[in-house]
Amino acid sequence: MTLNLDPHAAARPDVLPAEDRMLSPQALWKRYGLPRDLIYRAIGEGELPAYNTARRGRPRYLVALPDFLTWRESLRVAPAAKGNK
Repeated sequence: MTLNLDPHAAARPDVLPAEDRMLSPQALWKRYGLPRDLIYRAIGEGELPAYNTARRGRPRYLVALPDFLTWRESLRVAPAAKGNK
């Protein structure tokens, strides 16, 4: 994996190195800190698009980084209203 110091790289997946465009759930967990079970559940429920690269047996998923970033934004919580206490 290449260390990318450009803070805008996530916003421009077209400039990412090839090895950073498709990531396993394990790599996403390590890089972004979201719980693995949340990532796998989202794949299983069809919320997070993924590719199964296994021919048979246990699935091996790869997720396109733009798909992951879009899905991650769907988890954002709106800020609570201020002033009414």
